[in-house]
Amino acid sequence: MKARTILLVLMFLPLFCATAVSARSQTGNDDFQQAVVAYQQSPNDLNKAEKVIRMAAAMDQLPPIPEEARRHFVRGTALFKDAKTTDDYEQVGGEFKQAVHLAPWWPEARYNWALEQEAGGVYDWAIKNMKLYLLFKLSESDARAAQDKIYVLEAKQEKAAKAKANESSTQAAAVTAENSFDALLRKIDGRRYLASEDSHIASAIDIRGRNLVLGAVVSPGAPVSPGYQMGFHELERTNSRFEIRDREFSGPVGETLGCQVCPIERTFTISEDGERITQRVRFSDGNVHEDIYLWQR
Repeated sequence: MKARTILLVLMFLPLFCATAVSARSQTGNDDFQQAVVAYQQSPNDLNKAEKVIRMAAAMDQLPPIPEEARRHFVRGTALFKDAKTTDDYEQVGGEFKQAVHLAPWWPEARYNWALEQEAGGVYDWAIKNMKLYLLFKLSESDARAAQDKIYVLEAKQEKAAKAKANESSTQAAAVTAENSFDALLRKIDGRRYLASEDSHIASAIDIRGRNLVLGAVVSPGAPVSPGYQMGFHELERTNSRFEIRDREFSGPVGETLGCQVCPIERTFTISEDGERITQRVRFSDGNVHEDIYLWQR
């Protein structure tokens, strides 16, 4: 009787063990499914993504890939080959993101998403996704390649950050210079500058908004004639108005009649403090003449 009882126990022992293993397997599967759902509800939560991947890495066999996830993966792979613009890469990234969202235990989807982010210049997320990819159960060679890829991404990220910083610095300097120039124009607007003068006529420059007007001022002691009244006179037979484009700018002289050696170019330089304007005139024979105009307070 005693021997029979032991025999019955031995007979039911395999069935009991199989039931226990099945229960543990079911419990583990439920935990994994809960982790997947939690990740899908917060796909930007890297901690939840890491939890799913670590649980997947501990499995003997990964769950099957949903057909919809495979569809997005194939679409992304096909589009990736011809991607060139930012919009192209955003479309590719959207496909791989969907594949990862539907099957977060799929190593290849996570890896391809990281490659797309690298191509699109989104290095911070490319590095994050490559580090998540390293958590999967990988071969030694694949793990080595992934870690080396992270080093490459970090180098590209540093280079891009440096280029962006330099660009920002250049743009800031340009804005500062532009603001400074605009402030200078506002400061000198309406001013008159005079060059060396004789008893009758002085060469003059008037600043009118963004225009420099070149002319002459007839002195009060000058004889009155029909052609020369007192006041400011723009130069005749030349282009006398010049657009002020910077502190130093040039302009064509225009037609000058009755001269053998004609001026062909004028260059003006406004001093930083706005106190003086230097005019350089280049003539057709190659000579250059310079005049300095001082602000008449």
